[in-house]
Amino acid sequence: MTETPGWTSPGSPEPPPGTAETGHSTPAAPLPGTPAGALPPFPGTPLIPLRPLGFGELMDGAFALVRRNWRAAFGFGLGLGALVELAQAGVDWWIHLHGTDAEALFSSFYTRPVAALLSILAAGLLAPVVGNALTGRDTPLREAWALVRPRFGPLLGLYLLVVLILLAALAAPAALPVLLSAATGGAGWLALLLLAPLPALWLSVRLLLALPALMLEKQTVGAALKRSWRLARGAWWRIFALLLVFSIALYFLTEVLLVPGRLVSDLVVGLSGGLGSDDTDAAVGIAITAIGGTLAHTVTVPLAGALYALVYTDRRFRREALDLELTAAAADRPGPARPAAAVPSGV
Repeated sequence: MTETPGWTSPGSPEPPPGTAETGHSTPAAPLPGTPAGALPPFPGTPLIPLRPLGFGELMDGAFALVRRNWRAAFGFGLGLGALVELAQAGVDWWIHLHGTDAEALFSSFYTRPVAALLSILAAGLLAPVVGNALTGRDTPLREAWALVRPRFGPLLGLYLLVVLILLAALAAPAALPVLLSAATGGAGWLALLLLAPLPALWLSVRLLLALPALMLEKQTVGAALKRSWRLARGAWWRIFALLLVFSIALYFLTEVLLVPGRLVSDLVVGLSGGLGSDDTDAAVGIAITAIGGTLAHTVTVPLAGALYALVYTDRRFRREALDLELTAAAADRPGPARPAAAVPSGV
């Protein structure tokens, strides 16, 4: 199996590793929907600067991408957000029936990993939208789904495989101190549990770009994992720092968006007084909170997914000169800002 730096038709060799961060190594292959060997048309101004992107540009680009393609972005976000809130509602109901006040206080942490993983899945779903944005094209929801649907099976398979890899990377280091503690009778070994998440964290960054690679390059699952591994090489700390800053910003944005739902829930339950049982009040409160949470995730999940896809794009700009190829395509293709050249007389 050959790894491919192209977007659609694998076959060309990987760019030389010696030019890893120069962005001047190998021309890129066509964008999605472009015949092999042809450059994409540029119907408008690219939404994203066609050059290696800085921290601020990557984060601004995620917001601009979602704002410009809000139907497709929020459509995917609504579906994924509903899955997260459905799981959260189940957790909240179980805690109401069997849990403690302490568990209720931290109930959202039970579904935090699910929300994080679904945000990564959103990167795969939004990858075609990012690909179109590179050539100035908007992507309606119907067109976005038409681009995603043929690849949804491999996308879901890759997503589940990455989840299993990360769970194994978390479970193996966690099991070792537990076994040592049980064998020696020393509880001090359990302190090593604090280090158990580190391998999974390291792997999550190295494999982050597999989903965009799968969607945009039409790679197999295994080849997409290899592509992500290679694209993230030498940039682990940069990608990690970017994701950390953006995750903190999205956390506060989520908390702000959840406030109206919580206020409405408290108001409705408070106004019900003694009209309903505790179970009824809890069900109403959980349902209203879930609706508010779904709306919040509708906004934040596509933002995270767009950022992940933009990180993939930036890595290709830096390693494979994709920015130079797209810039040349923009200069050579007629568009609204650049009419077609006149045909010389006598031809």
